[in-house]
Amino acid sequence: MAALISLMILISLIGAIITFLTRTREQARVVALLASGISFVISLFMFLRFDSSIPTIQFAESYPWIGSLGISLKFGVDGIGMPLVLLSNIVIPLTVIFAWGETKQANQFYGLILLELVGVVGVFTSLDFFVFYIFWEIVLIPMYFLISIWGGPRKDYSAIKFFIYTHVASLVMLLAIFSLYFNAWQISGTPNFDMFYLLKNYSVIESTMLKDAIFLALLFGFLVKMPAVPFHTWLPDAHVEAPTAGSVILAALLLKMGGYGLFRVILPLLPFSGSPGKLVIVMAIIGVLSILYGTFLALAQRDLKKMVAYSSISHMGYVTLGAAAIVPLSISGAMYQQFSHGLITCVLFMSCGVIQHSTGTRVIGNLGGIAKYMPKLTFLMLAGFLASLGLPGMSGFIAEFLVLVNSYFTLPNFVILALFGIVFTAGYHLWAMQRAMFGTYNEKLGHIHDGANYEMFSMAVIILLVIYFGLNPNPVLTMMTTNSEQLYTVLKGVVIP
Repeated sequence: MAALISLMILISLIGAIITFLTRTREQARVVALLASGISFVISLFMFLRFDSSIPTIQFAESYPWIGSLGISLKFGVDGIGMPLVLLSNIVIPLTVIFAWGETKQANQFYGLILLELVGVVGVFTSLDFFVFYIFWEIVLIPMYFLISIWGGPRKDYSAIKFFIYTHVASLVMLLAIFSLYFNAWQISGTPNFDMFYLLKNYSVIESTMLKDAIFLALLFGFLVKMPAVPFHTWLPDAHVEAPTAGSVILAALLLKMGGYGLFRVILPLLPFSGSPGKLVIVMAIIGVLSILYGTFLALAQRDLKKMVAYSSISHMGYVTLGAAAIVPLSISGAMYQQFSHGLITCVLFMSCGVIQHSTGTRVIGNLGGIAKYMPKLTFLMLAGFLASLGLPGMSGFIAEFLVLVNSYFTLPNFVILALFGIVFTAGYHLWAMQRAMFGTYNEKLGHIHDGANYEMFSMAVIILLVIYFGLNPNPVLTMMTTNSEQLYTVLKGVVIP
């Protein structure tokens, strides 16, 4: 099999470099769409050729890099990473199309979007912990500039806050990675940054305190990225000030890096930690807090985009709760929530962007009755809101149903609390939709128009995917279930207090 993963990363990287060198907006957006489109075709080919019946790494590649330190360029995907690679390659081309009208420093704008694709695909495919960390940090740089250059009035503050929060969390995670690395080196006498090798050697660390410190440091790094309550405060500021394309990429892809870390790193380590049962309860508490706290904060927002930002915190709480339940289908549901939310949140933030461009405001109370003049947007936005609140027939329902039903077997009290979030989630979505889109038109808005065709196209494609994966989840869910069952064979000895 050809080196598909490295080819996918290289095409995006070369496309980003060429995009930066283009002289006109037309050249920049065409190159960006072409590069991301080729990357999508490669990811789709991988997805169609992926064997969902086995939990092992597929499309594996390995190239020596710094042999003296045990660092290699190792790539591969399994049922945990493959859906997120596909998601990344769906979101980025559609984001380029949605932002087709961007005029400000277009070559830099589209080039940074392609760099985000390089970073997230690298994170979801890297099997060397050192290389994984490099890609983990790469995604921060283009997002920082997307916010600080194309953002709103408080863009500098938000960009710096985003960078500091996520970078500090990454440094804490790096300390844990080095602890794993040096302990394994001391035991074996050979340096090796191979991810699975280091995770396997975690079990032989003698100090319980060191084990828990490593586990909590890694968990902290992933929870900040998701983000989970109480590490979430950077997210609303970043979303509100970021351009629409930045918000889409941030919510659909960057947040998923944290969830990916839970399945790739945290769950395999959990049974060998010093206090696995207590750590499960910690994760469950954080998951439920995120669901409820994010929901109630979303209910209180006046800014439509900020409401959607808090809804992301709430929805990512299901990922943490499903992972903590240690039931194969709850883990599968949490993985599916990652994929589903990545699609749905695109439509929500794109809707906010179209409303902002057309009316000049996102304040819910200043809108009203705009469905009359923006029927296409209203239809697509309503579909996105219904998907986000978990309407049956859409992908969000499958994910949350699997998490809640199967988590009840091991974490019944936490699930009962999480159920309150469902009621209020429906409440803030429908209340915001009713106030913003229907009722009496606010004449102060003046003459407004529907979204551009390229904006409506991107949103329509995503809604069709949300419906498709809501009616037919098996293409993605089967590969997730295969890996979640493998994880369960390691986790089933963990006793939840």
